[in-house]
Formats: sequence, structure tokens, C-alpha cells
Amino acid sequence: MGTVRRLQISPFWLLCLLFIAGFAFRFLWMKVPHTPQWHYWLHTAPHNNSSPASLEKEPQTPNTTQGTGSSYPTAVEQELQTLMKVIEWPAPPGPTEYNFSTSPLTTEFQLLFPRGAYYVGEYLEVFITARDHGGRPKAYGGDYFQAKLHSPTLKAGVTGSVTDHRNGTYTASFLLLWPGQVEISIRLVHSSEAIAVLKDKRETRPDKVYFNGYFDGTNETMECNVELAGTDICEYPDPQTGESWFCKKPKQIPCNAYKGHSLGPSRDILTPEEASLLDTSVKEKPISSKVGAFMVLAPENNNTDYRGICFSGLPIPEPSGFYYQDLWQSRVCRNRAFPTPPDVTDCLSGKVIYMFGDSTTLQWWDFLLSFIPTLQRQELHMKLPAPQLAIDPTHTFAVQWQAHQKPVSMLYADKEELHYIANELDRIGGSKEGLVVVINCLAHYISLPLRFYIRRLRTIRESVLRLMKRNPLAKVFIKSGNTGYLYTHGSDWLSLQLDTVMRAMFSGLPVTILDNWQMTSCHYEPHYLHPGEVVVKNEIDLMLSFICPK
Repeated sequence: MGTVRRLQISPFWLLCLLFIAGFAFRFLWMKVPHTPQWHYWLHTAPHNNSSPASLEKEPQTPNTTQGTGSSYPTAVEQELQTLMKVIEWPAPPGPTEYNFSTSPLTTEFQLLFPRGAYYVGEYLEVFITARDHGGRPKAYGGDYFQAKLHSPTLKAGVTGSVTDHRNGTYTASFLLLWPGQVEISIRLVHSSEAIAVLKDKRETRPDKVYFNGYFDGTNETMECNVELAGTDICEYPDPQTGESWFCKKPKQIPCNAYKGHSLGPSRDILTPEEASLLDTSVKEKPISSKVGAFMVLAPENNNTDYRGICFSGLPIPEPSGFYYQDLWQSRVCRNRAFPTPPDVTDCLSGKVIYMFGDSTTLQWWDFLLSFIPTLQRQELHMKLPAPQLAIDPTHTFAVQWQAHQKPVSMLYADKEELHYIANELDRIGGSKEGLVVVINCLAHYISLPLRFYIRRLRTIRESVLRLMKRNPLAKVFIKSGNTGYLYTHGSDWLSLQLDTVMRAMFSGLPVTILDNWQMTSCHYEPHYLHPGEVVVKNEIDLMLSFICPK
């Protein structure tokens, strides 16, 4: 009697086929030309019936609702007001000339309550006295300092917590976490006077950084942004999120001929006095001190590790961790290193990882591709910032990176290649174990008014909640911002504000916030938005510690 042979397909290859098919479907769906239904988009809320009220389009009239004869703020406006309080920053009492602004050359720090011996587990405090360019003590606060305690020979470092006393003095507090010789470094990122300029330009001049829009049928390059004043403006609304993108209309070409996007130039919007406050000679500069290196002794009793395993929703202590011998030691939970490719592939086996964000998450994708020999880049015939896909058929996992929707300060991208994170999350289905989502959305928003950033995060947050309702087994990571934003119209103070907003908006959710802010601020490598491989590896290892806790 003959036998019938059945085709055997492994679960992994079936998973890969479904993953690639879904990826291709989303890409081809975006490629299909759609006729804009302007009237429908402009007069209806997002069509997701399960969307909570916070996802509805913000009203164009004042944010109040008429109820029983009185007006009150909407939930959207209430959250905006709450978040603005979270990031309140002391401002100078009035306009100040450059000579009366805080100077890194005359500002100094000294030890508070010096002791004969210091032990691991104790706190150490230093007192910072801010002075202006004439050496006069400041009488008000608002300066932004970054502080770290480090041991160069031990490749160890930890951030310090700075308290503003609002009178021109500050206290930096450090937790002593390892034995050996340590040093203190404090730098003035911005004076309070410079911060007042940054804050004003952030809210009043979103046009200081703008973007180029390209259209079929013309060589004209049109200015685009999250908002544009004037007439003859093309609006490109998204029906799901309710967000819009705007471009100036070409002279002879209709709005629907829009085809792509790239970063445009920056405008010089600063007066000479404002420019002097933000000059490289006075920002991101170390301040002086007579405090030299000193020894920290091991504790007299045995140090017990009381950290638990890593899981979502854990609070982040201050500091959140420290480097020792170039390895990040988290104080959130019992993290671990994944030093070899097999360590990583054992953890990621059977997983599907989606990374949404900017070039700092692209660093993660690139690192995994170079670190794991069996991880193979899939040729999708799309250049950056289009989505990138890699599959490991040997260890049965896949990793996709995808840039967030405009504003994106990157190279040219076709309109089909950039998608809203919220919409992409809503397209992820299933309720199986093995789904990992990493979201990073920060650096490209620092030049814009805060309301735009908050709106974008709100749509992402609601889509995360919908995803986790569909798939409670999914692991969702919110990657914090990196320090080292040193470009035109950018700074770590602007990044800090957005990072604080992000943490507040995702607090209380069953997600994991990865504190890469401190991981990039206290390492010995140069202070740069895109850190070196040693930092990137530690960031990825921290994430893996939550995926595969022990």
C-alpha cells in the first residue's frame, strides 16, 4: 500500500512567512494610491470605534466643554496642564545681559561636610556656587548642571542628583557604589538665561527648523512642518491619529502630488545677545573645583544584592544604576550581561522584535546585525529611513526597525516609508508569546512646541494599551532619550524636558521604561547623541534582562 507524504513546515518558518507577509502587506498597502477625502478627514474623528476620548481630535476652539452652564478643561487640556507643571523650570527674574549670566569659568563646587573616610553605600554631597562672568554670586537659580562620579581606571561612573536652591546655589548628591579612587565632574550645560531663550524659541518659533517637501511634476522644494502660517497651505491629515502634516502649496501642482520629505535648513532666529548666551564657549563646560580624587572604601559588612528579577512596571530609583568595569549595574532589578552571540540568541529565540523610533534605536538594530553572525539582513530594496528587517533562521527570531512618522530630521524618504507608530502598533495582531516592541520617540521633537510632542505620545500610549489588551503577553519597552544632543537648536535641557514628559505619560502602564538617559550621561566616552558600541551593548543587555530575567 502506498503512503502519503505530508509537507512539514516548522513553526519558525511559518512565523517568518507570516512576519514577512505582514511586513509586505503594510508596505504595499501604503504604496497603493489613495484619493484624498479631504472633507471626510477634516470633519470626523479617528474612525477607530474603540478609541478613548483622549484620541479624538483636539478642538480648534478653546479647550473647554459646555456642560451645566460652566466651562471646564477637557481631559486633553488637563493632561497638558499637568505635564507643564511637571517640567516647570525656574526662570530669571528679568532680562539679563551676557555679563550677568552664569559663567562656567567662575562657577565652582566644594565638598559639603568632608569626612576622613567614605564607604560604599554612603551619600556624598557637593555645594555648587553659581557666579556670573564678573565673578559675582548669582541670586537666583535655573541653571542646568549635569554631575557624575567616576573612576576612569575602573571604567566606573554614576550620575549625581542636582538640587536647585533657587538662590544661585545647588547641591549635587552622589551615592557611593564601588570601592576605589573616584573623581567628581560637574558641567554647566546651560545658564538659566540661556534656558529662558531656549524655552521661548521652543514655543514661539517652531519654524526655526523646517523640512523640505517634494512633489511629482515639479522641481520646486516646498517648506513643510507640523504647522504653517499663511495661505495656500496643503494639509495631510491622518484619519487614525488625527494628526496632520503641512506643506506650502506648489504654484502649478496640486497638493496630492506630494511624494517625499527630507530635513531642510535651520533659520537663524537669535539676536546677538541671545546667541552669546548659547555660544559653545559657555555651554556644556566643566566647572572648576579644588576637590581632587579620593578613596571610597568597601563596606565593613558584606554587601547583599537585594534586587529582584526584572519585570515591567518597576519603579526607577535615583540613580538608576552605574557602570563598573564597563558593565551597567542596574539598581532597578537584577540585570545581567549577554557577552556572546549565543547568549543573545538563546534569549531571542522564537521572538519577533519591532523597533520603532529614530537613529538611536537604529543603532540597536545595526549592533545586533553585526554582533550575531546568523542574523541576516533581508533585502527589501528600500534605503534608509525606510523599514529594515533582519531574520535569524538558525535561532528562529526576527528584528524589524522602522522610523517614526514626520517630523524626521533624516535623509530623503518617500511618503510611503514613514508611518505613525500608533497606526503600526494597531496593525500588530495575535495573542502569542514572543512579541517584543521597542518605542523611541524624542530627539526629533526638541525644536517643536511641547503640545505637538504630547499629542504624538498620547496616540502612541493609547495604541500601546490596545495592543496589550489584544496581547497581554507582549513585552513593550519605552526607550528614554540619550544625552549628548549638541546640534543647532538642540540641547540636553530640551531633551530632558521631553524625557520627563515621556516618563510621566507612560508611568503606571504595564511597560518597561529603559533609563538610557543615565546610561549615556555617566560613561567616560565622549558626550554624543549616538554613543559608542560599549554603551549600545549595555542598553541592549538591559532590555534583554527584562525579556529573559533570571
